[in-house]
Amino acid sequence: MTINWTLIGTGTIAHEMATVLNNNNREIYGVFSRNAEKVKQFASDYGVVHQFNSLSDVFSDDNVDAVYIATPHNTHFDIAKQAIEHGKHVLMEKAITMNKADLDQLEDLAQHHNVILLEAMTLVHMPLAKKIKAMINNGQLGKIKHISVAHGSVKPYDAKNRFFNPDLGGGVLLDMGVYGISGARYFMSDQPNNVQSFVDYAPTGVDEQTVTILHNRVGESAMVSVSLQAKQPKALTISGTKGYITIPEYPRAQSADFYHVDSDTTEYITEGSTENALFYEISDFESIIADPSSIQSYKTITDDVFTIFEHMKTSWSQQK
Repeated sequence: MTINWTLIGTGTIAHEMATVLNNNNREIYGVFSRNAEKVKQFASDYGVVHQFNSLSDVFSDDNVDAVYIATPHNTHFDIAKQAIEHGKHVLMEKAITMNKADLDQLEDLAQHHNVILLEAMTLVHMPLAKKIKAMINNGQLGKIKHISVAHGSVKPYDAKNRFFNPDLGGGVLLDMGVYGISGARYFMSDQPNNVQSFVDYAPTGVDEQTVTILHNRVGESAMVSVSLQAKQPKALTISGTKGYITIPEYPRAQSADFYHVDSDTTEYITEGSTENALFYEISDFESIIADPSSIQSYKTITDDVFTIFEHMKTSWSQQK
């Protein structure tokens, strides 16, 4: 399947995506940014023929099959809405939208226009994560009891920076939080029905640090800790009655440690490669275009994560 891609945005992750597309013989048809000089340089760096000067030019071009949206969170909804209304498939960087209402609207629109809308969440496309999910489903960890996720860094405080600027969709939830909650939900067998969350705010009013506890009807719990001001190990651990699996660097992990209770031994698990993380997203996206019904498992995780976000925000409002 040949897909004519247009990249919207020229930031760091867009450069990474362009490299992956080129290295895997995919067609980068065009690029758009509001900064003409950046578009020109980006096109030169990656051999992109079409340099778009406006979004309307992108969406009116019948040769554009799919767009990859790599712009700030607060711009995602409007750009994706236009793309979908013009019949373009959309792969959108995490967090896919600012809230559940926007996500629901875009999903309904995508269904109406018969196009694919997918969040570019590396974790759920990694071969290692899929392997571990299969191991859980096969009972190799026994009954899953608890999942813990830690993900934090120390961002220099700057009120104008996207991490701390509310106008740019700042806050830890839509940055590291979407990874942490997605990781917990992905390895749980059912959607949490009980969510308790605690938050500390930055001076700008965005969520700087959160600790969230999840629990579902089958007795699985999770604790997710994310922070913009505390370095944490970026690790996810799944604990069951037969052992536990620890996944370092879980968003793009290629290896994990599996501790077996019965034998008191640790097994080293590997699958896939970190450097191909974005290619796995692209491959799954292409497969979904070929078979739209295959989107359901990914859609369920995204929908559930954004439902959890709404419960978290309710908890925060009660904390004040």
